[in-house]
Amino acid sequence: MKIAYQKQRRQQGSFMMFALFFGVILTITLGSYLVMVSTQDKSVVRSEHWNSSLTLAEAGVEEALAQMNASPNDFSANNWGMSGGNYGPVTRTMGTGSYGVAIVPGSIPTIYSTGYVTVPITGTILSRKVKVTAQNQPLINVPLGAVGNINMNGNSAATDSWNSHDPNLSNNGAYTSSKTSTNGSVASVDGIVNIGNHTIEGNLYLGPTATYTSGSNQVTGTIYSDYNVQFPDAVLPTVSWLPAVAVSGAYDFTVSGNYVVTDSKNITVEPGVTVTLKLTATSFNPSSITINGGLTNSGTLTMYQVSGTASMSGNSAPNVTRPQNFYYYGLPGVTSITLSGNSTFIGVIYAPEASLTLNGGGNSNNLEGAAIINTVTLNGHYDFHYDESLATNGPSRGFIATSWQEL
Repeated sequence: MKIAYQKQRRQQGSFMMFALFFGVILTITLGSYLVMVSTQDKSVVRSEHWNSSLTLAEAGVEEALAQMNASPNDFSANNWGMSGGNYGPVTRTMGTGSYGVAIVPGSIPTIYSTGYVTVPITGTILSRKVKVTAQNQPLINVPLGAVGNINMNGNSAATDSWNSHDPNLSNNGAYTSSKTSTNGSVASVDGIVNIGNHTIEGNLYLGPTATYTSGSNQVTGTIYSDYNVQFPDAVLPTVSWLPAVAVSGAYDFTVSGNYVVTDSKNITVEPGVTVTLKLTATSFNPSSITINGGLTNSGTLTMYQVSGTASMSGNSAPNVTRPQNFYYYGLPGVTSITLSGNSTFIGVIYAPEASLTLNGGGNSNNLEGAAIINTVTLNGHYDFHYDESLATNGPSRGFIATSWQEL
């Protein structure tokens, strides 16, 4: 009996030791699992807030770009101020974080923006800083640009470039075939460029989904396939408009101002006069557009057509020396623009929602300036000459980011 009792006690003790050991192992395992889950949770939370700090830094960049475009000549406006030669810094709080941003001026302004986020529970502050350079890009950044297709029909058409403000690339400001350069580039964001047997004296810029066809690949420059540019719609200026008054069946502007034109009567702008027109006629097809003054005292005409179609043929093409003195803007309601007849169009066409058709029946059909359009069709012989000065003397699309670096 005594021996059996001791054996039973030994068995009970072994079982208790096993249970205790198992409990310790289970506790350690559960504790390790909880620590792992807690660590992973903290890691996820930190990662989320780490990413959020970069988002806030980028929000600071967006505000800086908006500030630069709202006041391109004075970045200190809108309570940004100037300190130590830099604009800002400006601090904003957004949700659970904030950002601080400053602009360093120069020929290529630089934006420094830092995003801050506080991690819950630990109170740790995470920050990420970015450096972004920006440039003020011209609106007319290519001589012939289209959102969609460019179809070059006909024979022997060509593109090249000149500069109406450079005596080495012009004849006293006028285009001459003896002084040209090779910046007659063509661009399509999302279409097919049919070059045919024409010659592009410049580059061919294609968006990621754009393509081209050409029997002999007559592009003297480089063919790019990463053209990533948006052509914003033309917008009517917010100004006070006066009704234009026709005399003897035509408009003759002798005083600068903003006028509304409701029909297609002939238009004349006198020397030194700057005129902006709001065209409400749904079919704009004047017999002539005359801008007087020549190189030294030229008038300036800017037209905004609200809707419909436009046609300029023969003598209706504006007789101006420099393209910068005639701008035609087609708002989104404008569907088509046609140039035809044996004539030279000197000026700029900007209508990214409209189709442009160029009909040439002879050998003297030219577009001297630039055109940004939705689709383009060239019929017959039509030469395209880009005025390089439009990139520096023309309108701007505003500051855009040109480089991005995390510091």
